[in-house]
Amino acid sequence: MFDTEAIRAAHPIARAVRGAGVELRRSGRRLVGLCPFHDDRRPSLLVYPESASWFCFGCDTGGDVIDFVGRMHGTAFRETAAMLAGSAGAAPVPSTAVRSPPRRPAPVPDDGAAAVIEEACSLYAEQYAGSRQARSYAKSRGIDGDTASRLRIGVASGGLARRLHSRRLDPGAARRVGLLAGDRDALSGRIVVPDLDASGRATWLTARSLDDREPRYLNLSLPSPLLGLARVRAAGARALVLTEGPFDWLTACAWQIHAAASLGTHVSREALQALRSFRRVYLALDADGPGRRASARLRSELGARAVVVPLPEGAHDLSELGSRRDGRRAFLRSLQQAYAREQESWMRSRDQGRRGQAA
Repeated sequence: MFDTEAIRAAHPIARAVRGAGVELRRSGRRLVGLCPFHDDRRPSLLVYPESASWFCFGCDTGGDVIDFVGRMHGTAFRETAAMLAGSAGAAPVPSTAVRSPPRRPAPVPDDGAAAVIEEACSLYAEQYAGSRQARSYAKSRGIDGDTASRLRIGVASGGLARRLHSRRLDPGAARRVGLLAGDRDALSGRIVVPDLDASGRATWLTARSLDDREPRYLNLSLPSPLLGLARVRAAGARALVLTEGPFDWLTACAWQIHAAASLGTHVSREALQALRSFRRVYLALDADGPGRRASARLRSELGARAVVVPLPEGAHDLSELGSRRDGRRAFLRSLQQAYAREQESWMRSRDQGRRGQAA
């Protein structure tokens, strides 16, 4: 357990927000700035130092410093609390640590960028096969070897610049998308999760640190997708489970469940439009304040096709369930119960409507 009050006291909310690169100006007893979680043109982020909280009217979400740092890093509540508890007095989110959603339209990968992303994915998948540390880490998160191979999970162990040179590919394109910093692998020491198109080619990467360095996740300098969406569409599925983080998605894939990951609690208009193409969207986001609020927003946006799936007792996210022996069975039970409740609610509404018409 964590002393959340001590964490909030050690990490003032205003300092955390400024540490994320947000300029704040005073407006009465609160502070105002541009929200780092969406394309904010008119300041919609409010910070309340007295109550150690924040709220964004554009995202319709807020919380305390744990919620803010977790949203910036893409980490769950317990992981974020542990990180902050272990860094008392330090600025929890350095401005260069997290790649926030761009304030201007992000670049679309050209042919050169697409080629280096695919080549990086191939190299890192080869390095994963030879990395006991990476395979052990994935196993601890419930990701088996077959799933890792099928989804081309990798680990960045260096050598990308040499690999690109040998393949006569442009290292400049790799630098533009955030794969190289000079000639150094920018994702070095991280387990790499690619987004794959219908043909299995990598189009985007996210990378999670293996040694808990900050930031926990690094993404390419390209728009974040709904991770796994192309694979679900290629399978012809009419329903999918929407998770929050990359390892939640990997867990669902390991369970042979059609799934995509929102990569946070903010879902873009484009992503919403994509989700509306499915007959049913099961919302299995994190069991914390931001996750529940995001589920409520998505339920409102998606209407009757959305089913909120409360996670089993004691589970914070799908990845946590993945490490449990009975995790898959427990989640499927929750999925069935959520669907049954939704059907019962729909039938009651229908019957009430008919009685109203008869009256």
